[in-house]
Amino acid sequence: MKPFSGLRPAWPHRLLCGIVLGAGALWAEAPKLEALFPAGGQVGSSFTLTATGKLDDTVRLWTDAPGLYLVPTGKKSEWQVTVTAQARPGLHHIVAVNAEGISDPRVFSIGQHPEIAEAEPNDMVGKGQAVTKLPTCVNARLDKGGDVDGYTVTLKAGQTLHALVEAYALGSPVDVMAHVLDPAGLRVMTVSDGRNLDPRLVYTAPKDGAYTVQLAGFAHPPLADVRFTGGPTVVYRLHLSTGPVVTHLHPAAIATTGKTEVTQMGSGLDAKKLGLTVDATTLPNSSDKVRQILVAGALQPIQVLAVEKPALLEKEPNQQLAQSTPVPAGTLTLAGGIADKADVDRYALTMKKGEKGQVRLYSRQLGLPLDATLRIEGPDGKVLATAVDQGEQPDPNATWTAAADGAYQIIVEDQFHQGGPNNHYVLDLSPASPVVAVTLPERKPIALAPGKTAVVKVNVKPLNGYKQTTVLRVCGLPPGVAAAEVPVPEKGGDVEVKLVAATNAEPSQSPLLFQAWTTQEPLTTMIADYPLRSEDVRGTTLRDRNSVLWLLVEKKK
Repeated sequence: MKPFSGLRPAWPHRLLCGIVLGAGALWAEAPKLEALFPAGGQVGSSFTLTATGKLDDTVRLWTDAPGLYLVPTGKKSEWQVTVTAQARPGLHHIVAVNAEGISDPRVFSIGQHPEIAEAEPNDMVGKGQAVTKLPTCVNARLDKGGDVDGYTVTLKAGQTLHALVEAYALGSPVDVMAHVLDPAGLRVMTVSDGRNLDPRLVYTAPKDGAYTVQLAGFAHPPLADVRFTGGPTVVYRLHLSTGPVVTHLHPAAIATTGKTEVTQMGSGLDAKKLGLTVDATTLPNSSDKVRQILVAGALQPIQVLAVEKPALLEKEPNQQLAQSTPVPAGTLTLAGGIADKADVDRYALTMKKGEKGQVRLYSRQLGLPLDATLRIEGPDGKVLATAVDQGEQPDPNATWTAAADGAYQIIVEDQFHQGGPNNHYVLDLSPASPVVAVTLPERKPIALAPGKTAVVKVNVKPLNGYKQTTVLRVCGLPPGVAAAEVPVPEKGGDVEVKLVAATNAEPSQSPLLFQAWTTQEPLTTMIADYPLRSEDVRGTTLRDRNSVLWLLVEKKK
């Protein structure tokens, strides 16, 4: 829950405006937006974008990204894109809209570095596209089945090449594999998955020469015939740099007030300049626990946990019971890492009988590689709780009640007894404060005819003893459509919100937010959201959930 002031949420400008097509527009079928090319752009740039799918001449593009402008050029399926200096790097959504409907969203990635386009042919060994200015981002696609793309970078002995692919993160139907070919054309490295199906590789050249990053991919979801895939929708972005590159911060937790001292982690960094002071003002204004910050040298925004005060770092060695890192009273955040397959981290938390404990681990949700398990032991050594990642939650969390006074052990391990220098994590010990979770079970656009009513179910789940009187409201309704606020039952559940269109309501398309509001001061609000991917989730991205639900007011018949 977040404190709320003002008359309405600080939505992105485009979300407030919506898109309205007049009654005289040419009526056609609902648009289907299959791909954008390029699927991203640099802050401060302007370029032409083409869209793939079923898109008639009345289609307009809408985005939730402030500072991103999309203007039709007059050519079929083509837009002039301007990414202003105010646009924030990261993943954003674009949808196609016409009088008949709204498409599913496509992901558009805003970056910080110069960008170039793929130049074919680049599939032959030894004839990759030369990339001379780094860092850069290549916008490309695997054009057809069997396509292989190569990008050649000249390296000095000891120089490190970084490559990061965005494809799964963009919603492309591909599982990309990345290879490094040496100057003789021999494959010297292969990387498949990173934090999701998109690979990230780091390769240090043993000698001077021209090295090639080669990309190909298999269809995702997988098909029966296993072969390299391709087509107009198989778009990707390839970030290349010879460093230094920052991949994450340790601890990956930034206080929401004051300044936090962290260590930059990555490759090619100056060991004398690893320290970084992060001011709370660099955190986006949001109620989300996980936020993104911009760090010089990073290929993408870096995700961190927003916390009340700086984290307490583990003190090694803390593998044995007697070595446990003590947790002082009032500590809300811990941070550590699993360095190798034998590493185990222990923290000793003093509790009184009857006190409730809660700990949530963050690693994969922050783009870190640790596949963690949590274990809670009582003063007598008895295991009170164990937890691993499950369902939509990529990291574990555990709760327990102290049966007696004493020191309780919070134990972190890797599920598969692995480890590494980047296998960091953050432990959130914040008390289980009363909150309400608000989700949308159905994410399809709402179709509403003039004079009719549409019912939207919103699932409301009170957690941790939440007792406040709460109502559901809808924000962003167009003229001619109303929705009365709906009281939320004390026990929550599926709450029905009715949208009623006047008999003279004009055809329109509007992005809506469904919100749970408290009715007592101070007013707080929580916006309903839903997962972006309905299929089996394969890791995390910079953006995995969405809050916008579209309303289509149909033409009066």
